[in-house]
Amino acid sequence: MSLKQNFSKMSARSRSWFVFGLVIALALVASLVVAGDSYNRFSNYLADKTNDIIVLPEVKALPFSLGLDLQGGAHLVYLADMSGIEELDRDEALESARDIIERRVNLFGVSEPVVQANKTADGEYRIIAELAGIKNVQDAIAMIGETPILEFKEQDEAAISEIEKLIADNYKASSTNDGLATTTASTTTNAEDISISEEDLLNLGIDANSGWKSSGLTGKYLKRSTVQFNPNDGSPEISLEFNPEGAALFEEITARNIGRPVAIFLDGYPINIPNVNEKITGGQAVISGTFTIDEAKDLVKRLNSGALPVPISLIAEKTVEASLGSKSISNSLQAGLIGLLLVSIFLIIAYRLPGLLSVISLIVYGMLVLAIFKALPLWLALFLIILLVALIFYVFDDLKIFNGSLALMFSIFGLLLFFYALQAITLTVAGIAGFILSLGMAVDANILIFSRVKEELKLGKTVSQAVDEGFKRAWPSIRDGNFSTILTCFILMFFGTSTIQGFGTTLFIGIVISLFSAIVVTKLLLSLVSGPWLDKRPWLFGVKAIDDNK
Repeated sequence: MSLKQNFSKMSARSRSWFVFGLVIALALVASLVVAGDSYNRFSNYLADKTNDIIVLPEVKALPFSLGLDLQGGAHLVYLADMSGIEELDRDEALESARDIIERRVNLFGVSEPVVQANKTADGEYRIIAELAGIKNVQDAIAMIGETPILEFKEQDEAAISEIEKLIADNYKASSTNDGLATTTASTTTNAEDISISEEDLLNLGIDANSGWKSSGLTGKYLKRSTVQFNPNDGSPEISLEFNPEGAALFEEITARNIGRPVAIFLDGYPINIPNVNEKITGGQAVISGTFTIDEAKDLVKRLNSGALPVPISLIAEKTVEASLGSKSISNSLQAGLIGLLLVSIFLIIAYRLPGLLSVISLIVYGMLVLAIFKALPLWLALFLIILLVALIFYVFDDLKIFNGSLALMFSIFGLLLFFYALQAITLTVAGIAGFILSLGMAVDANILIFSRVKEELKLGKTVSQAVDEGFKRAWPSIRDGNFSTILTCFILMFFGTSTIQGFGTTLFIGIVISLFSAIVVTKLLLSLVSGPWLDKRPWLFGVKAIDDNK
């Protein structure tokens, strides 16, 4: 005989007790996930007090992932200089820079960084980095800002001619001032015949970039870089390997510059200016120079983590102290507990026994939501979500309001919950607000159900009949109210900024779990306490006894 057949042969009350046992198991697992640290401390305390006679198994403590406003950190705003980028390529360059900065802060060990790119109303391109929990803000700023900008540049003949003319004119002027003969200076003097220092060039307004033009080959085409050693003198060198697109560009550049120099610029300064002897295929290049081994290794690390396609500058910095985060957490928890206490008192006073049972379901709701807020192991997330969906299906089938569209809807909700249960949701103050708001939605569903149950009791039905009918009649209102909010959550989750997304995500999770707690947990509790003894005490539902003689 199959398990389904055995289950169907059980009495209604036995099935309810069996399903309630699954709910208890679900709640216990969720409690261990949420309060793993407290459980482990209690386990150690108990083992110590009993001389290791009672030793409870320890569980893995999973921490919450707290956002910038809760655990402190840095909020950095960078301005991207797009002056050297074509208009059509600027959005792509900005997004590429955002990805590179995110990789760099990940290498720094920042937990759940938020890096966003946007264009302001006045046309500025900005990158915003929120680094939660970071201990050394200045090191992170240095790591982001020092990301090397790698460029290959060709000679600019027009600019070179202008520089030669400027140098020649300056030489002629200085010779005249010194009282020297200048008859032939204007006609025979060339820049290459004149010895001039870098300082003199700077005084003339000529910097290191002058005389060079972009070839289009930048660090964004870099596939990898490694340290190697020159076979002749053993000095460290940087070997570069470009991706296919970069290899094709490099081949074109070397083909049109045979016998001429191609400069390798790093952060706007030429670090190597080799002459091209022949066309180079395969996308390989070497940077040689006066590197130490440590300098070469550091440069390789920075290049491999991403060379920025555009220069960036820090224009705003805000540091959030950890003490502010602790205060925010404390205030949020206090607000949540006070709210839960006041709601519980109201439910018990207004609805008596059902109100008390709904408080229990709200506690289960809280444990489940907080458990999903943590990054769960695959097996545990799968167990929790499958059990949640199965229990919802069972109760709806028992109430005879189950259909295909309902099955599809809760299956989608289950998949989304599974997705979020596998990653630690970054909790922010806005996210906690979404959680507390969903608590109100859970209470709202219970109130709708209890009001319908009271109406059915006033019509003279038994508690068991009133409970079933009350749930059926309350479901359309619960469905419409919660689904409209869920649609709003989807809009916030997929189109909002980071803070808004956090609010929408926690609100969505809270609403789905509130449906479970209201429909499944509360229904099971009411079914278990129903019976002849309760039929004789309608006042426990806030209903006056009906005189059968009337």
